[in-house]
Amino acid sequence: MGFDLTDLADSERIVFVNFWNWRPTVELIRAAGLLDAQRLEGLHQQHCATRISTDEARAIARHLRDAVLPTLAPESRILLDGNATTEPDDLIFRPNSNELDINYSATYSWLETFAAFCESCGGFELN
Repeated sequence: MGFDLTDLADSERIVFVNFWNWRPTVELIRAAGLLDAQRLEGLHQQHCATRISTDEARAIARHLRDAVLPTLAPESRILLDGNATTEPDDLIFRPNSNELDINYSATYSWLETFAAFCESCGGFELN
């Protein structure tokens, strides 16, 4: 389960992201101050059809390229709390634990894919 990011300039161009990668990605956008609180909350909701403009997508890409990706190794991932780790995800689901946040991590590979999408899309809609 996850989200489809549909390019507003080309509805045939869709990037899929799972919940585990998306939630920390939204928190990176929040930390950068790129969107207001209401729109950020919309990015956490399925079927809200939250739209990101071309300019906003480019700002997200710049932030990822300038401030996030240079701090990571290719095997890294960003946890929900914003800390980076090179420890591989153990894929153990912790639904009844204080460690649930460990299940969420945005991988370097995903962040690179998302940055490239944001650099070239005509804005996007989250579905």
